[in-house]
Amino acid sequence: METIVPEGWQDFAVASAGAAAALAGLIMVAISVNIKEIISGPGLPGRAGSTIAAVVVIVVAAVAMLVPDQPLWLLGVEIALFGILALALQVRATAAAFGTRVGVSQSQKVGNAILSIGQIVPLLIGAAILIVGESSGLYLVAAGFIAIVIVSMLNAWVLMVEILR
Repeated sequence: METIVPEGWQDFAVASAGAAAALAGLIMVAISVNIKEIISGPGLPGRAGSTIAAVVVIVVAAVAMLVPDQPLWLLGVEIALFGILALALQVRATAAAFGTRVGVSQSQKVGNAILSIGQIVPLLIGAAILIVGESSGLYLVAAGFIAIVIVSMLNAWVLMVEILR
């Protein structure tokens, strides 16, 4: 059982934090440029907010990975807390989307729900593995980071382009 983040993961954390911060900036610009459409669109404010929250999870989790000599279990707890908060926002946004009859079809809502909630799952499983002291949980945290980036890019596209159609 390891007690600190293994060597090499710090570089991953630095790259992830920087990329996620840049993506968060892109999403904030997309929101600000299309704020009227987002506010007036059913489910879109929640989608915008939950997208920002998911990207911020990468930033804060990656920064937490850089804390020197931090025990893996504590890193796991931190990532789990960040992930649970993001998951709560994803669930809230999903519920808001299903609560409206306007917008995309039910099948598209289901697909969006799977993506928005599913992107957080690897992160939470990885955090649980870290809590028990196994550094192998970092691989699932990394998978969660990647999933969040992909889903957030899709959401950024919706917030920038698709809502103007």
